[in-house]
Amino acid sequence: MKLFEIPEAQHFCALPAPPAAGVSQSLSSFHKARKRRINLNEGSTEFEIHRASLLNAVERWILFGVADYRRAIDMLIPGNAPWAHVTLYYASFFGANAILGMFGGWLNHKSMVEVADGTPKSQKLRFSPTLHSPKGLKGSHQIFWDNFYDGCNTTIAAWAPSELGPAVTPVNGDRAWQTATRNELNYDMHGAYLGAKHFYENFNPKKLRDLSGSIGQQLVVTECMLKLAIHFAKYFKVNSFAYHGLGSGNRGQVFESLVSKACPKMVDQSEYSRMMFR
Repeated sequence: MKLFEIPEAQHFCALPAPPAAGVSQSLSSFHKARKRRINLNEGSTEFEIHRASLLNAVERWILFGVADYRRAIDMLIPGNAPWAHVTLYYASFFGANAILGMFGGWLNHKSMVEVADGTPKSQKLRFSPTLHSPKGLKGSHQIFWDNFYDGCNTTIAAWAPSELGPAVTPVNGDRAWQTATRNELNYDMHGAYLGAKHFYENFNPKKLRDLSGSIGQQLVVTECMLKLAIHFAKYFKVNSFAYHGLGSGNRGQVFESLVSKACPKMVDQSEYSRMMFR
C-alpha cells in the first residue's frame, strides 16, 4: 500500500480550513456508488470531503480504541478473558486504522484508498472499488493487516519510536496473526475455553506485565498501536470537530469524560441474578 511520507502526511493532516462542527461523512457511504478506480485530486470537493471525514475518523478511532483498551483491562477475569482479548484486538485494529488514515490509507470491507501522488498542494488519492492484498491474503481483516504492515515496511516504521516496534512488526512474523487469533477465540468455543483456562492457570492480577500467552502478546501490540497512533496525531497536530455531540473541550477533556469515568453500577437493575447457577 502506497502511503504519504512524513512531510506529505503533515500537509494532508493540516486541513486548509476547519470543517463546520458536526459535519462529517461516512466514507463507506460516500464511496459506495463508485464502481471503478478513480483519483481524488487535492482541491476538489471529493478530495476535501474525503480528507475531512478521514481525519474525523482518525480521532474517533483513537477515542474508541483507547476506550476498548480501558474496558478490556476491566474484563481480565477467567470468564471474560476471551472477550477481553477480542476487545484488545479491536482496540489495536482501531489504532492501526487511525495510523493508516494519517498517512493517506483507508480500507473498509470491500474498497480502499491509497496514495497516488503525495506532492503537497497537488496530492492525489487513488480509490479502488475492490481490495487488494500485497501477500495475497483473503478476508477483509487479513487484507487490512497485510496492507497495514506493507505500509509499515515502506513508510511508517522508519518514523516510529523504537520502543513501539511491536506496533509495526507482524506478531510472530505473521501478518494475519491478530485476526486468526481473534477468530479462534470469537468463533471456536474450544479455543475460547482454552484461552480462559490458560488465563485461569497463569494470571496474577497483581502483575499485569506477566500476562502470558496470546492475550499477553495482544496486550503488548495493542498498547504500542494506540501509543503510536497518539504519537502521530500529536506530531501531525490532527484536530477536527470529531467529537461534536459526544463531548466538549480539548481531546484530553473529551477522553476524561467518555473513557475515564467508571461504569455505571446497573447490575442490580438487570436479570444477572437469575442467570447464576445455584
